[in-house]
Amino acid sequence: MQINGKEIRFSISNKNHAANFEKAIRAMEKDEERIRKMSQGKLGDVLDALIRMFRKFFLTATGEDVLKDCEDAQEAKEAYDEFLSAVREQKEHFLSPYSLERIK
Repeated sequence: MQINGKEIRFSISNKNHAANFEKAIRAMEKDEERIRKMSQGKLGDVLDALIRMFRKFFLTATGEDVLKDCEDAQEAKEAYDEFLSAVREQKEHFLSPYSLERIK
């Protein structure tokens, strides 16, 4: 899949990839809480923390530094949203052949 102009190998049907994805989501929840607490501080610090959070997510989930040299929090969030959309599509495709709707 292509994320933020970089090709990454990730498949939610791979048990190791899925485990890394879940680990990244759990770590991100903790980072989000920390960022929420600092949101009254300097905007630059908050934006830097957001970029680091998304970068850490990708490194944990995929092993790829998709956001290397990223300095824009919106760009980082868009890459994250793009990744989640691709994962959702993979999951739907993978699970669809086993839907009970097929036997009706």
